[in-house]
Amino acid sequence: MRTVLAECLPQRLATALAPATRLADTPDRALNELASRVKSWRLTPGGTEGYPKAEVTRGGIDTRCLSSRTMAANDVPGLFAIGEAVDVTGWLGGYNFQWAWASGFCAGQAA
Repeated sequence: MRTVLAECLPQRLATALAPATRLADTPDRALNELASRVKSWRLTPGGTEGYPKAEVTRGGIDTRCLSSRTMAANDVPGLFAIGEAVDVTGWLGGYNFQWAWASGFCAGQAA
């Protein structure tokens, strides 16, 4: 069961969550309990490494869905998206912070 779970979760997490039994030998009740534990698992960060280690994520709202002048959603009046909520990625070194601040300014002016 750990092997199957480790296909979609980190190995150490799969080992901690799943019993060391063969999947074929695991009763449905135990599988349902494991599924419930995985679905209800919550990650609560214990802190950060601070501003000097801050980095950007990838993904987010497609830029084609937003006005490039106001950051307003094309299909949802009154909804604005800025910073890392938008699919814009830059190099480390302040570029992503600049994007977040500039897009926030544009949305703030338009709102």
